[in-house]
Amino acid sequence: MTVRIVTDSSADLPADLVQQHGITVLPCYVLVDDQTFKDGVEIKPDDFYRLLQAEGRFPTTAQPTVADFQEVYRDLAGQGDQVLSIHVSGKLSGTLNSAEQAKASLDGEEIEIVDSQLASIPLGLAVLAAATTASEGGSLQEVAEKVRQGLSLHHGLFALDTLEYLHKGGRIGKARAFMGSVLHVKPILRLQDGEAHPVERPRNRERAMRRLVELASELAPVRRLAVIHSTDPDRMATLKQDLTGLLPADQIIEARFGSTLGTYIGPDALGVAVTQEPR
Repeated sequence: MTVRIVTDSSADLPADLVQQHGITVLPCYVLVDDQTFKDGVEIKPDDFYRLLQAEGRFPTTAQPTVADFQEVYRDLAGQGDQVLSIHVSGKLSGTLNSAEQAKASLDGEEIEIVDSQLASIPLGLAVLAAATTASEGGSLQEVAEKVRQGLSLHHGLFALDTLEYLHKGGRIGKARAFMGSVLHVKPILRLQDGEAHPVERPRNRERAMRRLVELASELAPVRRLAVIHSTDPDRMATLKQDLTGLLPADQIIEARFGSTLGTYIGPDALGVAVTQEPR
């Protein structure tokens, strides 16, 4: 039996890596002006960010449905596969709840569900690590346990242009501490304990980018490294170049915030995800 990896589109994994590792991605939903789209399937980032910055109603997001999970789980089980389903932090989304309900409804199927405590490309790196572990063999339970033990090695740092979108979307969390100066800083947030925590408040984008590099460097030695942007690929390219002291450029993954995370991250955001080497 093969252990197959399932995740959701909030992982922001590039399509070539999804295909290369045989990962199944369930799209989350984004609701814009009374229209519902499947993230990455029915709406692409360029179209989404154009809508996000236009006048009109603020977008909202929704997790994949129980029926969505049931369909995927049944399909993989029908192929004789076991399922390791790894998803966005339960503190940020109801996705895990949908997955658990689907599992409960499919009595007898071999499914393990993991709360990554992560989101966006840090979740993506955890999923890639899981796919590598699964390819090395072992039972579903053994692979799931290795994945859970390794979750603390994955880190995410994000430099936002504004906290406006996190605030409007109700995902501000611990970053609320920065709200008093939201108009004057480019806040850096860290994923920790399943939610966004404030790190510091650089005064401009250049300083924020330097701090991303410095903070990522503190996590060395690095096994995997990714950079991500919402609307500024040129700044992401500069960030990638500045990180080549940690890994060669051709080993650094380039990603983009899709509509699920983009709803809360907003335009002009950058991020770095790191998988540490075990110390």
